[in-house]
Amino acid sequence: MRFLVVTLCLAILVLPAESRGGKYAGEFMALGGGARAMAMGGAFTAIADDATAIFWNPAGLAGFPSFLAAPDAWEIALMHSERFGDLIDYNYISAAFPLNPGKSGWGVSLIHMGIGDIRVIPMSPGMIGNSDGDEIFEPDQDEFLNFDYRDFGMENVNDYAIFLSYAQVMRLGSAGASVKLIRNDQIAGVSSFGIGIDVGFLARDLWRDLIVGVKLQDATGTCISWSTGTKEFIYPSLKVGLAYPIPLKEMHSMLLLAVDGDFRFENRQDMSQFWIGRNSSDFHFGAELIIRELVALRGGLDMGRPTAGAGFILRDFGPWNVTMGVDYALLHHDEFDTTHRISLLLAH
Repeated sequence: MRFLVVTLCLAILVLPAESRGGKYAGEFMALGGGARAMAMGGAFTAIADDATAIFWNPAGLAGFPSFLAAPDAWEIALMHSERFGDLIDYNYISAAFPLNPGKSGWGVSLIHMGIGDIRVIPMSPGMIGNSDGDEIFEPDQDEFLNFDYRDFGMENVNDYAIFLSYAQVMRLGSAGASVKLIRNDQIAGVSSFGIGIDVGFLARDLWRDLIVGVKLQDATGTCISWSTGTKEFIYPSLKVGLAYPIPLKEMHSMLLLAVDGDFRFENRQDMSQFWIGRNSSDFHFGAELIIRELVALRGGLDMGRPTAGAGFILRDFGPWNVTMGVDYALLHHDEFDTTHRISLLLAH
């Protein structure tokens, strides 16, 4: 509990008095971590039972009551994703460790998103032939480009986020928090830095086997300061999730159903599924069938977009006797290419 209080105080102290709200500031972090969660439509707030809990709900770090690992195991998750074809590379790594097994734990993770081969062409007088002086290329007005684009070099865009998390079991459930550092390196030498905090709560068996998860993301608001002097502010958002496991004893299997709701207050309007004024909400649905603790089949809806995936588990693998899970997921998009995601989870 002391950790939660200290991190909240630190986040409040570093927030500057003057900043402007940015609807999609830090949006690259919304992609999350792990193919398992993506295959389930992103409905993972109430599950959060592996190393990716650092992102989805840090309260899950207090113990890992999953089929993959015992509460005293450490876990490492690695993931690579190519979004919208091969346009965007997205990478995620996290490591979770128990402090008091089944009672408390901590973890660290890194998110990286990169877009490469961006050709940067600084405009100067004379580069647009027959220009009307507005510096906008308008071919319908007989304007033409008076340069060869191949004479200009390529640059890359990279976004990073580092999470440091802690969680512990309390009387009513598990509570956790993540402090996150955000770094953006854009073209033309533009960069930014920000710091924020997420807090989470997870309660199991509230009614029969029902699991409830809550995550307050950017709890005190997150300020991102750019080298240009601009400041962006990420408003707090609330994620609420429910999950319900259904044992299938005859099949020696388990069916897990989950639903998440994302609630934001930053005037996204028609960029969300539902909205009233400045308030908006998006929903995620997922299902996972674990067959004999060996194979997993998954499907879901991520804000109305269908997702699917599968995974398998190998126990006592290799000379280190680790448990290894390999997962694959895909997300269908109507306007862009399908997104593919592969992740590896190790536990020992």
